[in-house]
Amino acid sequence: MSDLPYHNKTRLESTHHDLMTFFNAMDEVFLSVDLVEMRLTQLSRSCKEIFGYDAVDFLANGQLWFQLIHPEDRHIIENEQKEVRTGKRVDSMYRIIHKDGTVRWVEKKLIPTLNEEGKVVRLDGIIRDITLRKAAEENQRAQEVQYRQIVETAQEGIWTIDENRKINFVNDKMAEILGCTIDEILGKDLFDFIYAEDKAYAAVCMERRRNGIKENIEIRYITPSGNIVWAWIAANPFFDEKGQYKGALAMVTNITYRKFSEEALQKSEANLRTIYDNTDNAYVLFDEQLNIVSFNVLAQKYSEEQNKKSLVVNSHFEEYFPPERLPAIKKILADVAINGSYEYEISTVNSDGSSNWYHVRWLAVRNNDNKNCGFILVNNNITASKRIELEREKITGDLIKRVIDLEQFNYIISHNLRAPVATIQGLLLMIKNKKTRQDETEQAFEGIMQSTKDMDTVIHDLNNILQVRELIHEKKEVVNLNEIAREISANLAPVLSAQNVRLNFIFEDDASLFTIRRFIYSIFYNLISNSIKFRKDEVSPVVHVNGYMDNYKLRLVFRDNGKGIDLVRHRSKIFGLYQRFDITTQGKGIGLFMVKTQVEALGGKIELKSKLGEGTECIIEFPST
Repeated sequence: MSDLPYHNKTRLESTHHDLMTFFNAMDEVFLSVDLVEMRLTQLSRSCKEIFGYDAVDFLANGQLWFQLIHPEDRHIIENEQKEVRTGKRVDSMYRIIHKDGTVRWVEKKLIPTLNEEGKVVRLDGIIRDITLRKAAEENQRAQEVQYRQIVETAQEGIWTIDENRKINFVNDKMAEILGCTIDEILGKDLFDFIYAEDKAYAAVCMERRRNGIKENIEIRYITPSGNIVWAWIAANPFFDEKGQYKGALAMVTNITYRKFSEEALQKSEANLRTIYDNTDNAYVLFDEQLNIVSFNVLAQKYSEEQNKKSLVVNSHFEEYFPPERLPAIKKILADVAINGSYEYEISTVNSDGSSNWYHVRWLAVRNNDNKNCGFILVNNNITASKRIELEREKITGDLIKRVIDLEQFNYIISHNLRAPVATIQGLLLMIKNKKTRQDETEQAFEGIMQSTKDMDTVIHDLNNILQVRELIHEKKEVVNLNEIAREISANLAPVLSAQNVRLNFIFEDDASLFTIRRFIYSIFYNLISNSIKFRKDEVSPVVHVNGYMDNYKLRLVFRDNGKGIDLVRHRSKIFGLYQRFDITTQGKGIGLFMVKTQVEALGGKIELKSKLGEGTECIIEFPST
């Protein structure tokens, strides 16, 4: 180049500079390789973008070029080198590993230059990054495979028609639905497969398609063998660039079995509805949100009689239960959702004062995954059998109570009445004796008066016991335990203050009971009074009363820090009449007897836990329903 005139040399250098500026500004990599000296003579700067390395890195390391080729694609380069040495132009695509570790696709074009002897002495090439293009092609290829699989494996029939109703595509499923081969369908008129009675309807639908309307329809096909096939069709028109109607595509589902099943189901439902409405049980079906889904005639009758309200589909269950019973019912339903069922008996009072009894069952409805999707309420009127059962239980209970009462009364008469009677008799004999002094006579009269008072006290206690038996028929009501606590605290306020008593009530928000209020008050009053009466000397009494629901039962726990009772010695007598275990404190020994009598009269159970010097705990359970 030094032999060129200066101005030509300057112009050549300027042109070379312009070309390199142009090449370096492009995204593609331009390169030149001297095969005589086996070195890279030229490389544009864009190699940094594609490979992550600068041109100087490639110029300094002649092997870097090959090191960046993905190991799985090096055979491409090997083949490429063989082709180039024959003087052929080579186009290739392969993967390289970028400096940052990512894999990229590149496309390379190599143009060999031959000398006069036909030997390749130089390679010029261009490399471009085609990673995005390859990804797009791969994605398109995957979509095409996916679409092909969808069409070929679809459970729906797929077919297309042209603007003249000629069928130009069907998949295997469509051929199966029509009972034909694909070749027997292609090119035929759509109406060749429409059932005669549905062709007029199909013509109207086709006209809507020409007007660009998409729709879902049900129609019947006829197979070559004469079978009628019910089909559900999702039809869509398509148009060319000028908006001209060019045909339609349809997705076809064979619903023949469903149609026959629907007819059979309608007949079955009619039969079941007849049974449903004529059974002795009332049924109400609720969904998972406890809205009414269905009910039978008897359920409607019960609701109108008991609630004075008609059942309505989609109304919520809370509209049909008294507010005071909702907390208990919700807990029952929570249990049913887990365990599958729950049953109990309830009674309702008629306007004439008589009672109706019902056996109630709640059942969970499970889906195929065994998940709860609703509830069934089954209500059976058992009034007739219940009255017989209750009468039998009442007779048995009355007999047992009478025997117990007779035993108790016999004990009272033997011990508590006989003693004052004997005393009176002895004093009267003493008065009858004419030798009795005046002062002795006066003492005898005082003794007779005291014995008479003792007899009156015993008779009064007997009357209270008998009264409990009578009051069991008193009208029941919803008793809120917090209200009872406030009344007890107010009535015992002077005693609580004088004795420095700490009285704590802790109840759940919904702790209430449908019962006889007078009995509940008496139970609370007696137990709390006993805790105060039998307190430890020089220890401030503390009485805790808790009320909470436990397994659908209301549990009351009375706990104090008093003297306690030796249950090892006195367990069998603890609830007996006139049983006293602490003679240092005044009392008649009737309080616990009355509490137990009232608890059992209300259908509850009572249990006492105690140790001397460690206080007493009384546990009472009442059914909540």
